[in-house]
Amino acid sequence: MSTELLVEPEIEQRIKTLAAESGDGKETGGILLGHGPSNDGLIRVTNAGDAGPNAKRRRNFFLRDLQHAKQLAVAAWEDSRAIWVGEWHTHLSGDPRPSSSDLATYARLLLAADLDFESFVSIIATPDPEHEWGQPQLTPWLLSVAEIAGRTENAAALEKGRTP
Repeated sequence: MSTELLVEPEIEQRIKTLAAESGDGKETGGILLGHGPSNDGLIRVTNAGDAGPNAKRRRNFFLRDLQHAKQLAVAAWEDSRAIWVGEWHTHLSGDPRPSSSDLATYARLLLAADLDFESFVSIIATPDPEHEWGQPQLTPWLLSVAEIAGRTENAAALEKGRTP
């Protein structure tokens, strides 16, 4: 069975609004909350968190405020039984592909037994070529343990100048 992703339209708009903060030259992001995968393989993203007041934002680096993310997750669980399904963040370079650092993070999360992820949703927001952060572009990624292993190997090979 394949896994499908549905991001609610109002959540797409929320991410675009939050991503516009990268107009200051620093990455930003937050957690994604929702439901799934369901029996038919659907993951629904129903909420997107902001970076939080203690987030670390740099030109090529973002680390969300963990305490803030936990509070958002608890509130989402209490409200609608939503769970942590992934994360979103910006890439200032305009490259919507996960970086090797992103892939390493996703691999750690997918392989963490206590988190019990079957799949992990990543949404990377990039500046629009014409409108920049006024209309960020969103690229969703749905990753599994098997996929992340292959992508991590390929990314490491590319960084070392080898063909994967």
